[in-house]
Amino acid sequence: MPVGDRNFPPNVLAMAAAHFIAPMKATSGPLPMGDGWATELKWDGMRIQIRCREGRVTLTSGSGRDVTGSFPELAGLATELGTDTVLDAEAVVFDRGRPSFSRLQNRIHVTSPTPLLIAAHPIVAIVFDLLEVDDRSLLELPYRERRRLLVDLVEPGPSWNVPVHSEDDPTVLFTFAEARDLEGVVCKRLDSPYRAGIRSADWVKVKIRKRQEFVVGGWLPGSGGLTGTIGSLLVGVYDTAATELQLAGAVGSGLDDVERSHLTRLLVPGPCPFGAPIGPFDRDPQWVDPTIVVEVEYSIWAPGKSLWHPVYRGRRIDREPTEVIREESGQPER
Repeated sequence: MPVGDRNFPPNVLAMAAAHFIAPMKATSGPLPMGDGWATELKWDGMRIQIRCREGRVTLTSGSGRDVTGSFPELAGLATELGTDTVLDAEAVVFDRGRPSFSRLQNRIHVTSPTPLLIAAHPIVAIVFDLLEVDDRSLLELPYRERRRLLVDLVEPGPSWNVPVHSEDDPTVLFTFAEARDLEGVVCKRLDSPYRAGIRSADWVKVKIRKRQEFVVGGWLPGSGGLTGTIGSLLVGVYDTAATELQLAGAVGSGLDDVERSHLTRLLVPGPCPFGAPIGPFDRDPQWVDPTIVVEVEYSIWAPGKSLWHPVYRGRRIDREPTEVIREESGQPER
């Protein structure tokens, strides 16, 4: 089945873009207790929307960008389902049974992957919500009903699956994720509708690893063998009003020569984007337009302080910069 922009009539791609449903987002917090919640594993991947229409699949990133050509493994899903649908999912690459964001980096920036690349880093779509069936919107249905319809509709396939969920004590699934060094869990109210484009307390993400997205606002030149190139990235988050980018610190660990080369091409010089930069710096900062979103893991991020021991994990194309705000720790109390 043909996939990718070059094989789709312009009207098909325009229709998919026009019908894009902005994804619902979770807030960070502790594990919710009490009845009325379901718990799912949190997948370390890239948010995608899958639209199956008239036997074709179009894929859109969480930020609304067409990524159909990037994941040809999913082309057969439309035939498999046999009905027009819109699905919310996470594109994941596994490494020995665990989601690997580093391996995913080999795929999400490639618009037309070769068969060799696909074989080396195969994508699996973890489908966790059903938004539309045969042009009927399901957004107002409660999560429990959408989940039931999803399980009935989507059978496990070679490159897609529906994840397990639990309506019991959320600590059970959290402990399972913790023991396997997974990213965490997402708890969802059973009676909640799908709140398109909203970061809602009806979905609560509880992370095991301290990790989140940041916006690149500049970089510091390297020294020694890194003279003349990027030594570390200056990253930040927006305030809750999305009006001011706040500096969170500098991250250099985890950057390799290949990624430095990519970032050098992508980062566009501009004025300082931070509202109140932390300084002074030991080298002159090079400011850039705040358009690139990256994922960073860290050990501590105390209020008013810079990130401690940050490690660069990769770029994201499924997040808009202005959506990136500080996430509070979601560790449950023990």
